[in-house]
Amino acid sequence: MVTTEVLVPRPLVPDRRARILAAARALILENGWPRTTVADVAARAGIGKGAVYLELPDKAAILDAVLRRSTRDLTAEVRRRVVEAAGPVDLPAVYRFGMGALLGDPLMRALYVGDASLLGDHVRDVAGSAGGDRYAVRFGWLAEYVARLQDAGVVDPAVRTETVVRVLGVFSVGLVHAPGIIGATSDDALRDAVALFADLVGRGLAADKPVDPEAARAAQLDLLARLDHQLDLLEEP
Repeated sequence: MVTTEVLVPRPLVPDRRARILAAARALILENGWPRTTVADVAARAGIGKGAVYLELPDKAAILDAVLRRSTRDLTAEVRRRVVEAAGPVDLPAVYRFGMGALLGDPLMRALYVGDASLLGDHVRDVAGSAGGDRYAVRFGWLAEYVARLQDAGVVDPAVRTETVVRVLGVFSVGLVHAPGIIGATSDDALRDAVALFADLVGRGLAADKPVDPEAARAAQLDLLARLDHQLDLLEEP
């Protein structure tokens, strides 16, 4: 008599990717990324190490995915503040909202102050983790956003949109690269630097015309929605 063995496929782990990223985030906050291994992440997530590699190719990809999720959370928090803001959402307000949200997330804070105890070499190698052309796309969105702020009376229309975008872009890119170039900083020093820049930009670009607060708010919300959609597309392999 010939018997046939029936192979039953192993059940898929529900929300495997989410469990991996949640485990990785918890381990970063507990032990720091340099002292965390892929095996540690797998054990915390309750799955095999091989299953981790089915979702993400290596340890660096795990960290990138965790930070992208933190960026999504930061975007959601800024959106909440924009919606609830009583007055016009001008550039100083946007920077203030962003800095408050950033310092409220320990991983984003670690990235911007240069906390190597949590993120290790990633705080110095941010440029190497930037893939594709998504940052160039974001600067295109920023140009549209600035133009809408000019139409809304928030930004002086006499200043070329491209010039404003370059100034804002240089500051934003420099901010994330600063820890790897000039060293780590503190929460207060980071907050003060951003506040000073926002104040200078706000006063220097102020328009001599009535402000349309709802148009300014809509421009900010549209920019956040575009960023959130881009992050959605990056979320799954």
